[in-house]
Amino acid sequence: MKIVPDKFEFGIEKEYAIVYKERDFISYLLASKQIVDKIMSMTDIPEHLVKKVRDLFSRGWEIHPEYTNALIEVTSPPYTLDSFDEVIDGFQTFEEVVCKLLTDLKKINTNLNGEILITDKFSCSTETFINLKKEKITDMKQIILTDEVVTFLGSEELIPNSFKKIKDLNLLYAGFISTHVTLHPKYCSGWDIKHEAEYFWILLDLLFMSEYDISDNTFYYKGKYEIQCATPPRSELISWADKTYTFYKKCIKQIMKGDPQEKIDAYNDFLNEQYKGNRTYLAKIKHIEGWPLFEIRRFHSGVSTNSIKEFLLSVSKI
Repeated sequence: MKIVPDKFEFGIEKEYAIVYKERDFISYLLASKQIVDKIMSMTDIPEHLVKKVRDLFSRGWEIHPEYTNALIEVTSPPYTLDSFDEVIDGFQTFEEVVCKLLTDLKKINTNLNGEILITDKFSCSTETFINLKKEKITDMKQIILTDEVVTFLGSEELIPNSFKKIKDLNLLYAGFISTHVTLHPKYCSGWDIKHEAEYFWILLDLLFMSEYDISDNTFYYKGKYEIQCATPPRSELISWADKTYTFYKKCIKQIMKGDPQEKIDAYNDFLNEQYKGNRTYLAKIKHIEGWPLFEIRRFHSGVSTNSIKEFLLSVSKI
């Protein structure tokens, strides 16, 4: 990744779930590695899509399984706002390729009589995972693809209502998908920790005033019906699992009124939470080539492209 200090740029990381639905049965399908391997090897992909995918890879796009073998992550390289439509086209290309490969997968695995789809419309729809033989899998070692240990900061006695049906919290997280937006500010000359902290708190204040994370949010309960939720389950989960979310939402106005050193101190406190390995769904700070990048992680996976564009237009004015 090459940072261009005098340009405002952004990158989008979008996660999808592979879901199997048959009558009232819904499950995650453990097939993401198989699908991604085919894309990387350009196997069984129509020629017109091969050219598009190769072009995207040459520009820095990435696709890989995400945490579990039922989730796929697509990541864009940095873009400027005037190229926003190219970003949308990139995600649509990968979605088209995955849908084609899932159709082929169903033809090969004739025991999968239901519908196989790739979706960004929910997080944690079910605690059920199946393999291509339609066998229910409960062994986490067969579900997750990493050695990562997931820790939640919320009390198990206070799990949000939307998730109380899921008894194993590791299975809950195994179906958790998001859209992340990484921001590269138009860095001013002499950018330092003062500028970094000021930018971060203005950014969070803007985010807390918005409802970008709950746009177009659909949650699947067990069964064949999609339920539109007044309070998005993902937002409930974040409020419960991430203590930084609740703390900074409550304190943001006070922080914004502070002097530069107070803002720096509060910013360093946030960074310390990140360095300690505490899972933060609000934001993550990265440093590339000496420049800070601000990854906003609060978005629901199904957030509309119009909402993301509106958010980026607002942020570009900071």
